Amino acid sequence: MIPVDDLKTSDWNLNSLYAMHFNSCGEEHDGGQPKYKISAVAVTNTAIDLISSPPSSSPSEYVSDNPLLATHRFYHTNWYPLVKADREPSGNMWYVAENNSWPANAFSHPLSRSATVHIPQGQTVVYSGADSIIYDKIVVEGSLTIQPISSDVSLTAGTILVEEGGELNILTDESSPFTVAVHIDGALDHSIDPEEQMIGIVSLGGNLNIVGNDVGNAMLRLAQTVTSGSQTVELHAESANLQIGNEIILPDTQTGLPVGHWDFPNNVNYVDQTESCVISNIDASLATSVITCESPLQYDHTAGSHAGHVTRSITVKTSPNSDDRGHILHTGVGKFHINNTRIEQFGRTTTDMIDSTVMSPNPDLKFGQDGLTQQMVVSHFGTNQIARYALHAHHSMVEGIFDGNAILYSPRDGCVAHDSRVHITKNVIVGADGTGIFLEDGTETGPVANNYIIGTGGGSRGGDDGRFSIQKGKDMAHGGFGIWCRGELAPVLNNHCEGHFGVAPYAFFVHPNFVSGKIVKDVPGTNVALVGKTISEIASELEGGLKLQSYGGFIGNSAVATFQVGIDLSYFSSHENELVGSIIEGATIRNLALDGRGISTVHSQIFTLENVIIEGTVPDNTITAIWCNNCNQCELQTPYVGDVQFNNVQTLRGGNC
Repeated sequence: MIPVDDLKTSDWNLNSLYAMHFNSCGEEHDGGQPKYKISAVAVTNTAIDLISSPPSSSPSEYVSDNPLLATHRFYHTNWYPLVKADREPSGNMWYVAENNSWPANAFSHPLSRSATVHIPQGQTVVYSGADSIIYDKIVVEGSLTIQPISSDVSLTAGTILVEEGGELNILTDESSPFTVAVHIDGALDHSIDPEEQMIGIVSLGGNLNIVGNDVGNAMLRLAQTVTSGSQTVELHAESANLQIGNEIILPDTQTGLPVGHWDFPNNVNYVDQTESCVISNIDASLATSVITCESPLQYDHTAGSHAGHVTRSITVKTSPNSDDRGHILHTGVGKFHINNTRIEQFGRTTTDMIDSTVMSPNPDLKFGQDGLTQQMVVSHFGTNQIARYALHAHHSMVEGIFDGNAILYSPRDGCVAHDSRVHITKNVIVGADGTGIFLEDGTETGPVANNYIIGTGGGSRGGDDGRFSIQKGKDMAHGGFGIWCRGELAPVLNNHCEGHFGVAPYAFFVHPNFVSGKIVKDVPGTNVALVGKTISEIASELEGGLKLQSYGGFIGNSAVATFQVGIDLSYFSSHENELVGSIIEGATIRNLALDGRGISTVHSQIFTLENVIIEGTVPDNTITAIWCNNCNQCELQTPYVGDVQFNNVQTLRGGNC
């Protein structure tokens, strides 16, 4: 290594130098680092003598600091704690799989949360047990399959870490009655993990494949109104896949709530009426199925509403004894398929203001010339770390699949695609306080289709503009939504929302200051017309600019729920003399509340509504069907409503419509 001071001379001839690598060029260059151009290169197997030596005794030997002083390694887009045998706390044990078997001595480990099982490269291990050990970590660099053979399987750990090249499969067999339960039970250690990356299932470029048994249709329509105190629920015939012991969730269907009141829900002592029924008997002798619940139901649930079937053959949940909640995250390469899995009590980020930990490398220590290993120094400990969601594709470089899952009770977001292409299909999502589905960056292109989202009234109940500027666009979708989209590239098709949403079942917030420079990555399945281009470049290539229908579409979505706004549309651009705008097609929006809006537009000029139904439920409501705010000094045009039905709403158009 050549100290930078040795370059501050005209006495050193660089004419025959093959290559140079700069760790640092000093801080005195006002942002413009010096560049050296090599005009000619000769390749030889004979050592080349330097024409002249530098003034000092350089090249000097690169001396690394003690590797045990390093705390983190960089992978893909973020820093993650170093996890190795020589870093275990005193009293912890590190068990290594050999001969393709789970380490036998790990079964007898005496203390909870103090044993790590390591599946090294080259080892292929099948776990089919049900031991009572609470492992601290399971580190997968080889292959680990968790699968029943002749009985139910359970495994408990604080963190399951899948490294690049590693493979974690959690599987059940359609022909077998046996199940898998993975419990996350652990405590965050902010001294070694200040950004809270651990606790849960974390895949750093690994192959994460969790596939349970298909349950078929999981959105089951009530044939009759269920009354308070009843123990039976009558469902239409699509409930054939239900079994005794399964669980269904019934949404809150109460009507007439004054959601527009400044003090709601405090002014009415609101109580969420979502409830669970565990099935003790099924009578399918008629055209409908009558199921009996283990306990009487506390609330009425209206005929025509839908129960969500949430039992799956694989369950991944946070243990009630865990100090902290788990999360599932994949980033980088590998594989990310989560299908037919129940994910329960996952996610740590809440709908409070995002307050993330801030840390940076210690400039006085060096651990390798690539800079990918560092000792991180914390300058601010946050209280609400961003991106610790229930199910999260974080800058994934592979095409992800989230299909047929049941995602229950997250303090912020249910499933998240962040700068990732993910197929989010046929999931039942219950009680995600921020939003059930979050398309975070505007570059997401995977379909969001046939999901059933049950809101339970959580969230800040505030709009996104309130935090957009002060949080630089990163603290979004906190208000209480079903599906929230930053961009217009993903098809949003045939989804359904019921229950109670703090703001809206559906929302698009496509603010150009955040999305215009975002680049669509080259991920398998992505439309080649989008790859490598910014959102701004994509829009400039389209006559009339980028619209919902250009590559994605908002088609066939519905909501029968309590909400402030049915479809919330913000910052949609349009060209001068625009006649169509983005198209909202085939939407049915029914508000159970006393007040609110069917569709609300902010800083947008024009939309086209095709085959749209907007309706109220209670008599004498004060619902406005379509509300328009300002459009950034443009000439506001009325949305085209040639094929729209308005039923039982007080006002058809409000605001600037």
